[in-house]
Amino acid sequence: MKMKNFFLPVVVFAMIAAGFSSCKKIQEDNLVNGLWRFNQVYIGGSTTNYLTGFSNYTNGNNCCAYKVDFQRDDIVFAYYITYDTFGYVVGGNWHLDEFNKIQLHFDNYFDGTFDMKKITQKQFELNSDANHIKFYDGVDPALDTTSTKIEMERI
Repeated sequence: MKMKNFFLPVVVFAMIAAGFSSCKKIQEDNLVNGLWRFNQVYIGGSTTNYLTGFSNYTNGNNCCAYKVDFQRDDIVFAYYITYDTFGYVVGGNWHLDEFNKIQLHFDNYFDGTFDMKKITQKQFELNSDANHIKFYDGVDPALDTTSTKIEMERI
């Protein structure tokens, strides 16, 4: 009888742990199996989309895009493309800590842990209260490490 009382909680705990890890795996596969476009990036509570700082981004007509490619083994490639020309390409890394928490480390604007919120099947919102922005190191201490909101969609 004592073995039965011990065995049941262990089985239940194992099933719950397996369920959480499978949710994380599904989320990782969702990120890896697609190319993503960052549509909006808001820094420090601002209402200004910081992507508009890229050349030609405000021209509209889908001329330009900041695309992110999450690879296996926590590798990420990001690039800015104008019409059919690469503006630049950067590499970095990412890691899914939990089902809804992702670490991003690439470019001069993304270095922190972000909460992931699924908006639609193809759209996510990422939020961080403490994203380190290398671009502002020594330039603007208020934006050196600050809140950041990213709106992204699978393309």
